[in-house]
Amino acid sequence: MQILHICVNIYPVIGMSEFFSYADKDIGVSYRRDEAPLPASFKMHTHESYELYYFIGGSGVYRVEGTPYPLEPGDILIMRPAESHYIDITDSKPYTRLSVNFHPAVLSGIDPNGRLLEPFNNRKIGTLNRYRAENFKSDAYKAFIKSMLCDDPDRRIRIITNLLPLLNEISNAFDTIEDTETNKTLDSRILSYINRHIFEGVTLDDICSRYYISKTYLCRIFKKATASTVIEYITIKKLVAAKQLILSGLPPTKAYLQCGFNDYSVFYRAYKKQYGEPPSKTADD
Repeated sequence: MQILHICVNIYPVIGMSEFFSYADKDIGVSYRRDEAPLPASFKMHTHESYELYYFIGGSGVYRVEGTPYPLEPGDILIMRPAESHYIDITDSKPYTRLSVNFHPAVLSGIDPNGRLLEPFNNRKIGTLNRYRAENFKSDAYKAFIKSMLCDDPDRRIRIITNLLPLLNEISNAFDTIEDTETNKTLDSRILSYINRHIFEGVTLDDICSRYYISKTYLCRIFKKATASTVIEYITIKKLVAAKQLILSGLPPTKAYLQCGFNDYSVFYRAYKKQYGEPPSKTADD
């Protein structure tokens, strides 16, 4: 089971771990710094879980479903399951971030109505992903992030006890932010169209015909927006959806059809390449 991702703008201080990673079946944290980041190293990807990203330092544009978010230290971005994203590195400055991944089960007993997940779920994909300092009423959220980075014999307890109030701060801010990043550029319209028809066998010809563009132009603007090809993007989205169905109890032989794969052998090979195991193994876990 994959987990949520958070990245934070905090620099090491006394008592704070310089860099670390932690993961269990429900939650994971990665605090990392790349001294000389290579743009080609950061690929478009998705998660089966929620992701929250807090930017510490560097230079780049974070793209969520094609929507560009120029980064400033202290920015938080949130992504829900299957929402594609990647960072477009714009220079060689050291790139530092904290990422926290969690599964909703972490919240189930505390937040059964899902209020803390509303900022992730109650919006269109690729919109309202970024939070800046001015979106919060106080700097309390920074304290939660800083505490999350401190050394602790029980890292899990420290992470969870600071993640919950951090999500609450984001939930409160969600009610006040405006969708200033949404645009009607061609790439955003194409991504929206693909996601509306993701399981219907949408093709490059369909897209080009709808938007009166050539395949060459489509591939160029799509690569810039998502760091992937159209086919890669569609395949990953379908695989994420299929895995979620399998984990919910649907047999792989039914899940692949519901997610738009017409051939089980094609689905099997793609699934194993993406997840390192066959669909049947996921179903048995």
